[in-house]
Amino acid sequence: MNRDLTITTKISVYKAVCLSILSYGSESWVVYRRHLKKLEAFHTNCLQRILGVKWWHIVPHTEIRSRARIDPIETIISQRQLRWLGHNIRLPTDRLPRKILYSELAEGTRRAGKPRKRYNDHMKTTLKKCAITPSNLEDLGSNRQGWHNICHQGSEQLTTNINRTAEQRHLRRHAPQKAEGHFPCNICGRIYKSKIGLISHQKFQ
Repeated sequence: MNRDLTITTKISVYKAVCLSILSYGSESWVVYRRHLKKLEAFHTNCLQRILGVKWWHIVPHTEIRSRARIDPIETIISQRQLRWLGHNIRLPTDRLPRKILYSELAEGTRRAGKPRKRYNDHMKTTLKKCAITPSNLEDLGSNRQGWHNICHQGSEQLTTNINRTAEQRHLRRHAPQKAEGHFPCNICGRIYKSKIGLISHQKFQ
């Protein structure tokens, strides 16, 4: 790690090189939650190394992204996919990407069991996360500048929701636990050291 470079320069290089390679072709990805966890883990690990944050510092991921002034990996991928979706909507009807986006298979069946997520289903979920109404997609995507603004606002909304969820999860994980021996019975007033002891006692009341 070059210590002569500033944090801003390192983040700019990370965005230009690492994130570009990491999210290459992500416009057509069908992302599952397990994929996002692995990508987010790599994303956070890189930011920790750039910022010099160690695991024993106990810095939340939201704080790390705030220091680096960078979005979560889910927001980055969703923004790229929304821009590509708007580009496909504005293409002429005879272009192959638009045909593939709106086409359906005339033959064939899906395998038994839980069906795999389709690209259209994934994009509908992404639109809802970004507070974009799927029913107005054609009208919204036809205006290039308007769609760019909508994607920017949707990305900010998605980032806000991700950070809020992460903060709530962090608070629940580090919430103070009940002290030992503080499980009183509401019938006889006896205090038990564990909750399972109280439950066993109340079964015979």
